[in-house]
Amino acid sequence: MKNFAKYFFCFNFISLHTKNIEAENIWILDKELSEIKFELPVLLAKNVNGQFTKFDGSIVIDLKNKENNRALFFVNINSMELNYKKQRKLLLSDIFFDEINFPIAVIDTKKFNIPEDSNSLLINSELQIKNFVNVIPLKINIVHLANGWMQIKANLKFSRKRFELGKNAWSSTVIIKDKILLKANLFFYKKK
Repeated sequence: MKNFAKYFFCFNFISLHTKNIEAENIWILDKELSEIKFELPVLLAKNVNGQFTKFDGSIVIDLKNKENNRALFFVNINSMELNYKKQRKLLLSDIFFDEINFPIAVIDTKKFNIPEDSNSLLINSELQIKNFVNVIPLKINIVHLANGWMQIKANLKFSRKRFELGKNAWSSTVIIKDKILLKANLFFYKKK
């Protein structure tokens, strides 16, 4: 039930936020083409590599007020796939992601401006994991594809300690390092 409530909240938030913006300025994520991967360095071992298979989001472009653009994405934590398959249960437990109580991670860009002379942006976005919200720099590159389609490549690097990802003995950054790198290759189509 908590899962449904959070999804419902995210979709309602997008709907309310976009109420006064023309529909042609809403870009919907194509979940089949898009991917979100992550990497966490490990000392003297193969890095933890994985991806999320369930996520959603949209971007709202306001052509009248160019600083009123906004993107909102959420990731289903339980959809995590990784190269250390035996450790998946540990990562989903309350020691790391506490997926039962916090099934969704959210990235909210708030308001941002798209410069006319560049396809690269650095946005201070809010990342929420569990009950922690931190402002994280989000680097994105925009690739305009065919009419009505665009691709966004984004990199996000953050500290797992700032979100309490790893408690007790697992909080040490000697073996499992602190910085998590998230790479997204996202495809969007313009809502008609």
